[in-house]
Parts: sequence; structure tokens; C-alpha cells
Amino acid sequence: MGRAELIQEIVENLAKCQRPAFNSGWKASGLSHAQLGMLYMISYHHQVNPKDVADYLGISKSAVTQLLEPLVDKDLVRRRNDAHDRRVVRLSLSSNGKKVLHQLNKYKYAGIRSSLDSLSAKELEEFKRLSQKMFVVSLNKSKDL
Repeated sequence: MGRAELIQEIVENLAKCQRPAFNSGWKASGLSHAQLGMLYMISYHHQVNPKDVADYLGISKSAVTQLLEPLVDKDLVRRRNDAHDRRVVRLSLSSNGKKVLHQLNKYKYAGIRSSLDSLSAKELEEFKRLSQKMFVVSLNKSKDL
């Protein structure tokens, strides 16, 4: 097995660890996959506008509006006019939206926690060392972007 295939297998295995628990939490939330993506995007990019969301998700602005309305109605997302330009709308998560994502993240990480729990203390130490190394590398690469 080549290096690229080995890396791909590791990434897929980590994704498989988190998928079952996250999927059950996501389905219980009653949100579509696109709405969930929008919530995460808004949480990462504070005070984003609908055009930015459309560009990021690769959808039209009207599709953003259709996805956004139920999120606003459920009090998960807030719309506000920009303080400097009233023509611009800013989106942010409401406290309920933050709670929903927090709960979903618990589900997301539950599968990984369960999988890590099956490792020995020595394996956990080695995994910790390697994951810290990966984090430092990703941090340095993100500074170059």
C-alpha cells in the first residue's frame, strides 16, 4: 500500500468512527444536510452575509434564502442589518443555534471517543503525540494560505 492510500485509509477510518453517532444526532435535529452545513458555516464565519454563504456552499442566493427561512423560524439563526451598510444582511447563530451545534458536536465526537477508549494507554500516548504533530503541521500550513 502506497503512502497516499495509507493516508486515505486512516482518514476514512477516523470518519467512520464519528459517523454513526453523529448521524443519529443529526437526524434527531430535524435539519437537512444543507441546513446543517449552513449552521456550521455561519458558526465558523461570524456575521457572514447570505452571498458569502452562497459562494461557500456553491448554491444560489435564492437557495440560501430557502434554507435560511426555517433556521430563522426555529430561532437557530439571526438576521441583522449591517451597522455600516443597511443594505447588507449579517447572519449569526442564535443561542439556540449554538446549543444545537454544541449537542451535535457531542454526537460527532462520541464515536471517536468510544474508538479511542479501545486503545491501550501506550497506544493512546502514541496517538496523542502523533495527533499533536498533525495539529502543528496543519496550523503552520494554514498560516501560508
